[in-house]
Amino acid sequence: MSIDGDQGRAPQTSYTAVSSGGRKMLKIRSIMTPKPATIGPNAKIWEAANAMLDHHVSGLPVVDQSGGLLGIISESDFLRRSEIHTDATHGLWRDFFSSRGELAEEYAKNFGSTVGEVMSCPAVTVQPDASVEAAAELMAKKNIKRLPVVEGDELIGIVTRFDVMAALVRELASHCAARADSDIRNALEAELARQKWGDSVTLHVADGVVTLEGRVLDSREKTALHVAAENTIGVKRVDDHIQVVAPPDMPVPPPGFYL
Repeated sequence: MSIDGDQGRAPQTSYTAVSSGGRKMLKIRSIMTPKPATIGPNAKIWEAANAMLDHHVSGLPVVDQSGGLLGIISESDFLRRSEIHTDATHGLWRDFFSSRGELAEEYAKNFGSTVGEVMSCPAVTVQPDASVEAAAELMAKKNIKRLPVVEGDELIGIVTRFDVMAALVRELASHCAARADSDIRNALEAELARQKWGDSVTLHVADGVVTLEGRVLDSREKTALHVAAENTIGVKRVDDHIQVVAPPDMPVPPPGFYL
């Protein structure tokens, strides 16, 4: 759904792929939804709400007549609305410390009737060759659920938290492939050797099952050792026999020791 608009394009914040020590990374292009549903800035907000319901999405890119990205409208833009008496209310201190522009923007979002008046802009975007890792970090940093994917000035897709989660599931599933016990042991020993707390355990590997044995003074070490084992590629199960023991009592000095 797209309606003609007359608003100028806002500058978008776009993020490209980053290197990660030469490691091959999954690209946004491979997990994004191409040709997403869009809406124009002059559409009414109820039209945007209906479009989201019809397409089973929680946000829509807002585009102009030529398909240029102007911003994004999402379900969060409907939370503070005068029609359902949820518009933001604040006291004297809020008015005092907020700028005129901030208060004006809040008023427009509460009472605006068109998509262009309530949308979030500029939109934070990614390029199709950006890594999934970079997109996930960006979503977490900006606390956003979706990223429009742009190539040049063209909107070519959208990627959501769900898409990232699905990619993670596929990646984890690929790690469950059969692996030699010796490779599992070598990989886990190498990981533990890099950790300050990794020297307090003995391990055995048989048919992909890792058995951990040893004693630690801190339950957090036990947890970290278990996590390191279960995250090793090829591990099917972790049998954790690590014991958490109390530190030995310090000897009591004889009378007059400190005199």
